[in-house]
Order: sequence, then C-alpha cells, then structure tokens
Amino acid sequence: MRYTRGQAAFWILSYLVLAALPVFIAYAGSVPDARGFWIEFGVALGFIGLAMMGLQFILTGRFSRIAGTLGLDSMLQFHRQIGLVAFFMILAHPVILILADSQYLAFFDPRENLPRAFALVAVVGALVLLTVTTLWRTALGIPYEWWRVGHGVLALFIVFVGVVHILQVSYYVSELWKQAIWVLATGAAMAMLINTRVIRPWQMSSRPYRVTEVREEWGGSWTLRFEPDGHPGLRFEPGQFGWLVLGESPWSLNQHPFSFSSSAEQTDAIELTIKELGDFTNTIGQTEPGSTAFIEGPFGAFVPDESPTRGMVCIAGGVGITPIMSMLRTLADRSDERPIRLIYGNATRNDILFYEDLEALKSRLNLTIIYVLSRPDEDWDGIEGRLTPEVIGPYLPIGSGDSREYFVCGPEGMMDVVEPYLTERGVPLSDIYAERFQIV
Repeated sequence: MRYTRGQAAFWILSYLVLAALPVFIAYAGSVPDARGFWIEFGVALGFIGLAMMGLQFILTGRFSRIAGTLGLDSMLQFHRQIGLVAFFMILAHPVILILADSQYLAFFDPRENLPRAFALVAVVGALVLLTVTTLWRTALGIPYEWWRVGHGVLALFIVFVGVVHILQVSYYVSELWKQAIWVLATGAAMAMLINTRVIRPWQMSSRPYRVTEVREEWGGSWTLRFEPDGHPGLRFEPGQFGWLVLGESPWSLNQHPFSFSSSAEQTDAIELTIKELGDFTNTIGQTEPGSTAFIEGPFGAFVPDESPTRGMVCIAGGVGITPIMSMLRTLADRSDERPIRLIYGNATRNDILFYEDLEALKSRLNLTIIYVLSRPDEDWDGIEGRLTPEVIGPYLPIGSGDSREYFVCGPEGMMDVVEPYLTERGVPLSDIYAERFQIV
C-alpha cells in the first residue's frame, strides 16, 4: 500500500496525456484550415477542459489499482483542485471565441438555433452551479447526500452536452473514427458513474455487516463495531478507511467515508469511530445493535511502513486520531518496537478521544504522547495552544539523518499549517502522509 515517486509520476503523466489527447486527435488525419491563434487556442481549451471533466469520473471511481497506489484521499483532493482548472478552461472556451470573433455569439442566439442555444446556456449554468455548490456546500446548507447525487448528474450533463456540441460543430471531428472516440469516451464516463452508483452497491448487497456494539467515546464520538454477516469480511491496512452505509439497502444516499479505528490484526470485526459533526453523524449514537450495514473498501495509502526500523511522528487534531489509533493498535498487536511520537491537539481534556486507550498503549509500544489543549482547565499542566509551528516545533525530531515517517490528520486549517511547516523543517515530501477529513 506504499507508493513511490515513480508511481506517482506515472499516474500524473498518464493524466496529462489523457487530458491533452483530444487536441492530438483533432490534429490527426484530415486537418481543416487554421482560423487564427486565439480561435484555435479557445478551441483547444474547450477540448482539454471537457477531457478533464470526463477524467473526473475516474478520480472518484474508487478504482483500487489507482486509489491503492496514490490513496483515495489524495485523489479526491486532486479531483477538487483540478475541477476548478477544468471549470475555468471550459468557461474560457466560449469567452475567448466570442472576443476573437463576435460571430460566435450566434451559438447562444435562440433565433439561430433554439435547441443549441438552450443546451449551451444550460451547460454554462450547470458548470457554475457545480462549482458553487462544491465550494460553498456547507454555507449553502446543502446536505452532503443530495449534493453528491447532484454533483454526478451535473458533471455527466456537462460532458454529454459538450460531446454533442463537438459532434455537431464537427470542425475537427468530421471523420468517423474521431467521432467514434468521443462517443466511446462519453460512454466510458457514463459506465464509471453506473459502476459507482449501481454496480458497486449491488456487489456490496451480498456482503452485509451487523452492528454488534455501539460504544460512547469522549469528545462526542461513538465507536461502532461491525461483524460480517455470512462472509469472511474484509482485510485492511492500519490507517485506511471505508465507505459506510447504515440500513437495509446499500443503494442508500447516506454513504460516507470513515477511517477504521480497530487493529488490522483483528479479523473477526471492524470498528469505526465517528464524531457527531453533521446531519448523518449527529444521530450515529442512536444506531441500534443488530442493525444492518454495508462497508466498501478498503481505501487509502495513509499506511505506515511495514519495516519496524523506521520511526513515526503522528500529528493529529480532534477526530483525526482515528486512523492513527488503528496504526497504534495494529503495531501493538504486532509487538512492533519502532519509536513513535504522537502530538495530539484538542480543545479541552474531555475532547481527548481514546485517552484511556492511548495511555494503556504506552506499556505496549515505544510511544511518547504530547497532548495539546487550546482551551484547558485551570488545573491542566500540559501544553496549551493550537497545533502551530511554535507549539509543535520543540517536540519534533531534529537532524537531517532522521528516518521517521510523518502522519498528519485532522481539520483542514490544521493541515494547512502543519504540512508546509514540516517541509520547512526539512522533512522530505516522500516521508509526509496526510489525510484530510474534509473531502468536499
């Protein structure tokens, strides 16, 4: 479950080639006359932007061959950022063409062609709606489940209308083989969406789990224990996560990703620890033992090296301790002796998730724990503050020869501060593993 720079470079290069492929196809075979730099530039942006929009379905498709190499979390973060690039490229396509030649306004004129004008205006609106609801979903009060469905439908609509537009204009795709490529690519995008929304749930339907325990934890969190019902269950690596569906149907909209918090050496059950934070998680403690659940996974490359010779530094904030807890429990079960340093930040002492378990693990591991509280009680004699460079700096190893791995997990604001600071301290990027809980 580890990945190398070579593997990462391979997938990045593959992405760039696929994104630029429509331009190479356009200039293959019979090529029409050029129409000026800005027009051709605008057309190229449209081709590339649409290809990038189609590639988004691969990034969210949970394909183990790719996600297992780079980590699904990293892919989803890349999906979010590259989606903004695709947005600006597609939007720039008509803007540049109209500025270069006002005759292109006719594409949006209902008097010229009503269906075409309606479709293109709808695509622009869908593109803006897709981006706005993604960036400000929480502020707009859109439930995650409905956003997820709408997100896929809007993206597929944009790709479908975009391909129809290319085929109708046919300036660079007049040859049958070029048209066939675009049609097949659109079909592949639809197939990936169907795979995620229909085929995967159907496969999960034959592998249900039963909730056997609902245990209250500190900090408004709950641990749910799941045992496989009629199947051997799944094996995971410490630090990975799965997609959970609670209920009798795996096709439920309430599908959410959660990190495994139990030991990977425990094969008879899986535990997920979930904090009450949103619409779905607010009622997680009311889950009845005996309830049916479905878990898809495992996913993620947030996994420690199997070699016990490498030390670990874990920096966690709040519920970000859950994947790290799985690592610690697993290493304890394996009698691992590597040095581990955990810097764990919370608001108050009562927010320290797994406090008793963490203290108990000190006797089973070569583990040092530094607790940091931002709103401590008067009798707190530990570290005060947030996980800033000034606070965590004195507790990080010093020396360029250090061979430790660094695992960072927690709120987005904390991650934005800690990750750059580690690189400033000279920690190689290849030794930093990050897991952001805010996927969208």
